[in-house]
Order: sequence, then structure tokens, then C-alpha cells
Amino acid sequence: MIAILLYLIGLISALVTVVAVGFDAPPIYSALLAASQSGSQNLLPALGVAAKGLGWALMPFLGGLLLMGFARIMMLLGSINRALKGPA
Repeated sequence: MIAILLYLIGLISALVTVVAVGFDAPPIYSALLAASQSGSQNLLPALGVAAKGLGWALMPFLGGLLLMGFARIMMLLGSINRALKGPA
């Protein structure tokens, strides 16, 4: 039961982060498009600005994925434990 709750918390964290980044996507996309059309020398600084602006999203997203992975491992170990006990 706890593993399912951890999995849902991780899933919600990852999805909320993706949605929040999606709201920031149009200005970032237009800035990167303008930089790529103005020349290749402007693309790397624009990528750096975009990465710096989205740096806040890295930890909640990775934390959600790690929490989901940990919960899946707990579910797997629980199912192995039940399988080894045999029929009750």
C-alpha cells in the first residue's frame, strides 16, 4: 500500500513539473528559434539561458522519477515475497 502511494506521489511530482515547464515553453521556444535563425554563434548562449531558466525543474522531475523507481522496486520485492510464501 505504501509503495502505491509513493508511486503516485512520484508520478504527480513528475507530471506537475512537466506541465509547469510546458507553460514556460513558448517563450523559450521562440528565443531558441530566433537564436538559431540569427546564426550558429548565438545558439549556444541561448541554450545556456534556456537551461539556466529551467534549472528549477530538474530536481522535482528527477525526484519524482526516483521515487517512482523506488516504489516499483518495493512492489517487485513484495510480489516476490508473496510468491515465495506459496498458497495460503
